[in-house]
Amino acid sequence: MSVFRGEYSRGSVFLPFVFALLMLFIQEGVSYYASVQTAALLFLMGIVFYSGAVVRVTPLLLAVFGLFTALLIVTAVLLPETISQNSPHIAVTTIGVVGYVVLILAMVSLYHIRADRLLLFYKHASVTTIVLIVMLVVVTELVLFPSLTREYFILQNADLVTNYSALSGLLDDLAMRSARGVRPDIDLFYGEQSFLSLVIFICLVSYLISSYALEDIRQADQKPSHGEGVQGVSVFMLVCGLGCMLYIQSFSSLFYAAIVGGFLLTNFLSHPGSMRLTPMKAVGAILFGVVIFMIVMQSYPYYLHRLETFSESLSAQQRFGVILDFLPQDFMFGLHDQDRMPSFGFHNGIIYIVMMAGLGGVSLIAYLLYRVALMARPLGLTALSVLAVLAVFSQNGAIFSPNKLVILSFLLLPLSCASQYLPQENPGRRRRISLIEAT
Repeated sequence: MSVFRGEYSRGSVFLPFVFALLMLFIQEGVSYYASVQTAALLFLMGIVFYSGAVVRVTPLLLAVFGLFTALLIVTAVLLPETISQNSPHIAVTTIGVVGYVVLILAMVSLYHIRADRLLLFYKHASVTTIVLIVMLVVVTELVLFPSLTREYFILQNADLVTNYSALSGLLDDLAMRSARGVRPDIDLFYGEQSFLSLVIFICLVSYLISSYALEDIRQADQKPSHGEGVQGVSVFMLVCGLGCMLYIQSFSSLFYAAIVGGFLLTNFLSHPGSMRLTPMKAVGAILFGVVIFMIVMQSYPYYLHRLETFSESLSAQQRFGVILDFLPQDFMFGLHDQDRMPSFGFHNGIIYIVMMAGLGGVSLIAYLLYRVALMARPLGLTALSVLAVLAVFSQNGAIFSPNKLVILSFLLLPLSCASQYLPQENPGRRRRISLIEAT
């Protein structure tokens, strides 16, 4: 099998660039379904079908799906508000949830006929998305265009199809910040900082997965890299993403940056002798170090304040604190008692899934994590991949939506591609540092 095919190379930049643009504007649209997120999902399905894919159905997969569906239907009958508090047709919503579950399970059960093409697609798409986001942040902060400011992005949140806010509330927030001398948050076209940092984090992990897989396939084929850049841009991309997440100043971005930073540190400590230092690399390392240091010093007061006031964080309470209000039967059969329903709804996808289907939700999440860990094992990226999937499911907002499905695809599809080519004895552990040794 050849990783580079001439017929794909001609479109190996254009198609990922289109997909990256869709990722940049994925929250925009006229309505929930007449939106960029729907276009991105349809575009993704076209790419997968073009690459060729077959779903491998196993008894375990059917058992997990059957248990989840059965308990979901019970919840829809006994307390439909658990599934949706504003849906006029709960039956349609329930069918939609089942449909999203089918697509998620399919992504971890696919056999790709042209997996090399899909790996190249996601590698280029993830890199392009990160570059576009970093460039947009730089342009905004430098005010290169007078109309492209933090205030503009805050006000355009009123027109988003998800994560939107009322215009009056946004104007009041800007007025309050202006009176206190506090700058608006950085959220670009995503509606909130945590969503922006999640996209960067997932793209970084997707880049690592696809790069590692392609390198292993090259080694198996005994083919040179031809300067394609697996080794040449890894540190640059990781540092750019790391710096951007820290600059965003969100507690979620701090957590994601810590994961990426921990990954870089453990790789360096595990193989310090393989870091071949050259004058160019030394200059690049110094420049990167200076930039990261400046970002850390600028963001330090914010993160220190967030850590000191974490117990008072409304976001943390909404995402994780509500779990203390549930009873054991809720985790077994789903939430069927209105008195224990959170007044602000569910802001954590994992809790939402479990409260919808009890043990069915638990089995669904456990199965997905099991499959992700199994597929990532040959690459030596098990912990990083599992944490990335948990980050997507823990993110604020509906987990069963087109945009979350597209974001999950950045992890699940490259992993499914890699798992079908690489043996399970984890050949990648022996040379992990070689992919991040050059700037």
